[in-house]
Amino acid sequence: MIDEKTDLPSMFLTIYGFNQLNKKALGTQENIMISIRFFYEYYLKKHTKTFDYDLYQKNYNIDSFILELNSFFYYLLDKQHKNNKSHIEIINPIHLNISKYNKLTYGGHIRSIGRYFKYLNNRYMNVKYQKLSPTDAHNIQKNNEKVLAAEIKSFNSLSVSNNEPANRYKSITKIQYIALNNMLIPSTPEFTDIDTGEVYEEVINTQNPFKRGFEQYRNYLIHRLMYTYGLRVAECLMLTKDSIGPTLPDARGDVHYVLIVQSLPNDIEDPRKRPPSLKTVNSCRHIKLDIDDYSLLTIYVGSYRDPIFKKKEEKDHNILFIKDRGKLTPLTYDAVRSFYKKKIDPSFNTINNYDPSNTKRNIEPIPVLTPHVGRHTWAYMTLEYIYNDLLKEELSLSKNYGITTRMKGLLDAAADQLRVLGGWSEISTMPMLYGKRFIEIVASRSNSNRIKNPINL
Repeated sequence: MIDEKTDLPSMFLTIYGFNQLNKKALGTQENIMISIRFFYEYYLKKHTKTFDYDLYQKNYNIDSFILELNSFFYYLLDKQHKNNKSHIEIINPIHLNISKYNKLTYGGHIRSIGRYFKYLNNRYMNVKYQKLSPTDAHNIQKNNEKVLAAEIKSFNSLSVSNNEPANRYKSITKIQYIALNNMLIPSTPEFTDIDTGEVYEEVINTQNPFKRGFEQYRNYLIHRLMYTYGLRVAECLMLTKDSIGPTLPDARGDVHYVLIVQSLPNDIEDPRKRPPSLKTVNSCRHIKLDIDDYSLLTIYVGSYRDPIFKKKEEKDHNILFIKDRGKLTPLTYDAVRSFYKKKIDPSFNTINNYDPSNTKRNIEPIPVLTPHVGRHTWAYMTLEYIYNDLLKEELSLSKNYGITTRMKGLLDAAADQLRVLGGWSEISTMPMLYGKRFIEIVASRSNSNRIKNPINL
């Protein structure tokens, strides 16, 4: 955040960055900075003065700035943050429909500004910076905090337009999951089995929206890691060739295949402008791979990735997923998001004869396919599987030993296992959010069975 006239960074934002944001992941820092930049631009357009200047003039008191949040939200809703005009055009909130998407997105910007205001309030509203008694400074600080919290909370109660589709869950069904997986399976060229001499014919997947073999293998593997193993995008982009491999034989002599999710080793120099980073320390984990997925990863590395480096004589940085052109740099988050937006989502809708613009056709429409939809899908399906597995164990205990439990206890245990697999912290509530959908579906199934079998009541 640099002032274009003075070429100096924003003082208050720089302090905030050093004292608060440096504790967060780089991606999170960037998102927060974007929100604050939008607000700074809004404030300058509206008042023809910088936010920093006015905050200093008002002796660091944020009370008047809190009132700007509502106007700032509608400024975003009117998409005026996307133009380069030096002023704010007239906004009529009545004519602006609030969709679920922009409520979440622009509400996120508001919450980022709210946290920034809270920091400024805590830092400057005290006797060190104010010519007030300790009691008066404390009362103003607490009152600002209370008003700010109420203002932020009010955005959660904003009504969404009635024209919004009834898609409450950002995950796909099992049938859609299988269909999507089949659409992205790579085509296989003709090859001869070295051991048996058997010749296997070429198999072309005509549904695959990617034409080149390298793209098909790379994108399918990234998709599998997100939709089947629950990896975040950043976690996929930080994998190296050494992240995947077999274990030593266990006591039975069995060998397993493991994927290690961790930060990039210190000896690897990441050339990306926005290097991905792990979200939390709990993101570091070992994940057992299915042998078929391990085989595909081996084919990708041995038959597609490594030969390109040899052919172009480029230095291998060891990062797993790369661009196959130019300098063979590691893949970026924008690239992954782009091939979902431009290829996977429209192709899947075409194959399934689904028109996203016709919201009246489906009461529960297919969500827009994105990388994060994969994590939601994985979390829900994994939670259901773990729960059913625990339920079988509980039924066995009940039959043999008379031990019984309730669904809540099993769901808590299932959520704890999901928390470890997904790399969430111990205090994260995310695993139980997926449990909420599962409980709803189980309850609906029970009600349906009751309607079909009234004689059993």
